[in-house]
Amino acid sequence: MVTIDLAKEERLHRALEPFFAAVVTERVDYSAILTRPEAVDLVAMTPSARHMDGPDLSDHGVLPDQVTVSVLVTAYQPR
Repeated sequence: MVTIDLAKEERLHRALEPFFAAVVTERVDYSAILTRPEAVDLVAMTPSARHMDGPDLSDHGVLPDQVTVSVLVTAYQPR
């Protein structure tokens, strides 16, 4: 699977800074239990899908049955 880009938040903030000011940022974290089809769908929505082939997503591939959702939600306002 593709790993998380640790510099993504800062890069996004720098790109938006000339046009928008961050008003509030909140971290949202929770665990979710997944069925096999849900895990396949979840991987298919990520860049990881381009790095995995059919067997990785087949019934014999190893996919998680539980994931941790962790996102930063930031509200911006125009400058």
